[in-house]
Amino acid sequence: MIIKPLGTESAVTDAAITAARVVRLVNSHATTKSTIAIANSVAASITLLPLSSEIVEKDIGAAVTATGGTVTGVPVAFSN
Repeated sequence: MIIKPLGTESAVTDAAITAARVVRLVNSHATTKSTIAIANSVAASITLLPLSSEIVEKDIGAAVTATGGTVTGVPVAFSN
């Protein structure tokens, strides 16, 4: 998969993250996991382990919040 960043990394509560359909989330904390909450049409959450990243597809306008860790995100586009 080819991932194309569409901006610079910022806090997960940034308006660009909320407005995006696909985002890359990174927990750069060395030891603390993070719980990522996504306000889709049905509220959802995932755990992001320390020093890891995930690509998440969400509803446009769905707010993202992170509890624990040091989490940033960036809107992305991708192709196979």
